[in-house]
Amino acid sequence: MSIGKGITHIGLGNFSRAHLAFFMNEYSRKMGPSEWGICAVDRDTPRNVANSEYLRKNDFKYQLVMKGADSKQENTIQVLRDYINMGKEPEAALNQMCLDTTRVCSLTITEKGYYCDVNTGKLYDDNPEIVHDLKNPSAPKSALGLICSALNHRRLNGGAPFTVLSCDNLPGNGHITENAVTQFADLLDPALHAWIKSYVTFPNTMVDRITPQTASPEDPIVSEDFVQWVVEDKFCNGRPYLEVIDNVLLTEDVMPYEKMKVRLLNGSHSALSYVSYLAGHRDVDHALANKDVHDFVRMYLSEVAQTVPAVPGIDLEWYQAKLLDRFSNPNIKDQIQRLAEDGSSKMQTTMLPVIHEKAQSRAPAPMLALATAGWVRYMAGVDDFGNDIEITDPQAATLQPIARAALGSRNSRPFLEAAFGKDIMKQNPAFAGKVQAWYDRILHEGVHRVLDSLDEFAFGFADVDMGDGDENQLTRLSLLQMIKLTYEDLEHMFQAYDADDSGYLEHDEFKTLLKDFFTRIREELPKVDLTTIFGAAASDSLLDEVLEALPDPDDDVVVNMLLMRLDANDDGKIAPDEFVDSFHEVVTIRHHQLAVDASGPVPSEAIHVPPMTFGGSWCQIETWARDDGDSLDNESKAKAKAASA
Repeated sequence: MSIGKGITHIGLGNFSRAHLAFFMNEYSRKMGPSEWGICAVDRDTPRNVANSEYLRKNDFKYQLVMKGADSKQENTIQVLRDYINMGKEPEAALNQMCLDTTRVCSLTITEKGYYCDVNTGKLYDDNPEIVHDLKNPSAPKSALGLICSALNHRRLNGGAPFTVLSCDNLPGNGHITENAVTQFADLLDPALHAWIKSYVTFPNTMVDRITPQTASPEDPIVSEDFVQWVVEDKFCNGRPYLEVIDNVLLTEDVMPYEKMKVRLLNGSHSALSYVSYLAGHRDVDHALANKDVHDFVRMYLSEVAQTVPAVPGIDLEWYQAKLLDRFSNPNIKDQIQRLAEDGSSKMQTTMLPVIHEKAQSRAPAPMLALATAGWVRYMAGVDDFGNDIEITDPQAATLQPIARAALGSRNSRPFLEAAFGKDIMKQNPAFAGKVQAWYDRILHEGVHRVLDSLDEFAFGFADVDMGDGDENQLTRLSLLQMIKLTYEDLEHMFQAYDADDSGYLEHDEFKTLLKDFFTRIREELPKVDLTTIFGAAASDSLLDEVLEALPDPDDDVVVNMLLMRLDANDDGKIAPDEFVDSFHEVVTIRHHQLAVDASGPVPSEAIHVPPMTFGGSWCQIETWARDDGDSLDNESKAKAKAASA
C-alpha cells in the first residue's frame, strides 16, 4: 500500500514540516504506509513556489534535523504526497478538498489567516479576499473560502464532512476556526452554515516545537529536539491512531495545556523579543546567555505562571525551567526578529488576557508591564543604537506612526489605546501607569540599563509594609551604613541569617533577612536628608516616593523575584558568593543611579554606575564600557563608543 492523501494541509511552513509532518512520518514508520499522508496547499508567494519546486524535484522528501544542546538527530520526512499552489491553481486545491479521501483539513495559517477580530470574534467581511471568495466560491483565495467551498460541494453531493484541525499557536484554536468558518459559511449560504454546525468538527489543539526560519528551500528544516502535540479527540470522519506516537496526547480538554503553552512559551517569546532586540541581540540563545535577559524571562514566567491552572501530568516549575533551557539551546539559532513579528496579534492572545486577570485579582504585574513597554518602544522601528528595525505586523501602518510619536511625547498611552482598545485605560489604569513608568525609563536609560536594574525596580510595584519595628540583626546600622555595606559586612550578614548552618540562604531565611533589612531602612529614612543620600532634587513627596519603592518582604512574590535575581545558578537557594556579589550590587550600589552628580572617588570594591545625567543611552555607554555585547555588530559598538565621547 502506498501513502495516501488523507490530510490536506493549508500553510506548509517550516513549523508544520517539523511538527505535523514529523508526527505523521512517525505514524507511517510505526504503522506502515497508510492513507494518512499529506497534500500541501499554499499561497502563491516566491518562497512557497521555491519550496514547491524543491519538494517536487526530491519526490516531496526533505530532511528534518532535530538538535538538542548536545545532541543531533536527522530524519527523512516522506509523508508529503503533493503541493498545490492555491494562487495559481485554485481549482486543483478545491478538487483535492472535495475528494472523499480527504478526511482531515489541517491548518497553520497564523492569526492573520482567520480574518477575525481576536477580541470580538467578528469576521472581517470587508477584507478583499473574503469579498472575492464570497463572489467566486469556485476559485477561492483564502483558507476560509477554500474550506467552505469544499464543504458546500460535499453537502450538495451527499458527501461526508471532513475534520478542520487548526495547528496554529492560538488559545482555543478550534473555537476560533469554527467561528471564522461558520461566519463565512453563513454569508455564502445559510444552509451550509447549518450543515457545518451539525456535522463538521473543529478540535482544539496545543502544538509545541521551536522551529527557526531557513535561508533557502534546499536547507534542511532545523528544529529543537523537544516536541509536543495535545489534541482534542473530536474527529468527524476518522483519524489516524495517534496513540501510537510518542509525545502526542489525546484528551477531552486541551484548555489547560494550551493556556500553559500560549501564556508561558509564546508570551515569554514575545516578551524577550522586544527588549532583547532593542538591546542589540539578534539570536535567542545569545540573548538568554545574558544574565539580565535570562533573569527577566525567569521573572516574567514566574509572574505569568500564577494565572495558569493546574495541568494534568505537568509540573509548572519544571515547565518554566525547561523553557529557559530550550530558549538557551545554542544549536537552534532562533531569530529574535521572527519572535517579534505580528505583535499586535500575538499580544492579544498571549498577554492581554493575563493583564486582565492580574487587574481583576489586583495582583502586581511588573514584568508584563515591562514587556508591553518594550513592545511600544520596538514598534517605533529603531533600536537603542539607532539601527532601523524592519517591522512586520498586520497593524504596522496604524501602530508604527503612534509609536514614533511616543518617542517625542514620551507618552505610551495612545499606543496602548490603539493596540488594545480604549477600554484598557478604564479597566486597567494601574497597569497602563506601570507601562508608562517602564517606558519613561527605557527612553531615558536604554533597555540594557533597565534590564540590569530589575532587581531594585521591579519591587516598586509591591505594597508597602511598614513592619513592627522589633529589634533585628541590623538595628545598630544607620541608613548611610546600610547603603554602603562592605563585602565583609555582607559575609557576616549571610552567616547571621543562615539559621541552619547549611551554607545557603533558603527562602524562609532570605525572607527574614529582607524583612529585617527593609524594616530598618523604613525606620531610618525619615531621620535623614534624602537629597544627601540619593542626590535627588528635594520635594515634599520624596520620602513617600522612596518608601513606596521599597519591597514588601512579607509578599512571597516579591521574595521569590529577588531570590531568583540573586540565585545565579538557578538552584533555588543563595550561596555565599551569590549573596555577597549580587546583594552588594542590588543594595549597596543602586543609590548611585539616582544621583544627579557622581562626583568624588568611587570605592575600588564597588561596581561603578554612572550618573543618570549622562547624555547618552545607558545601553550605549554600558555596552561600550563593559564590552560584553556578544551579539552586537561593529557598527553598533562604534555608535556606542561615539555616544560616550
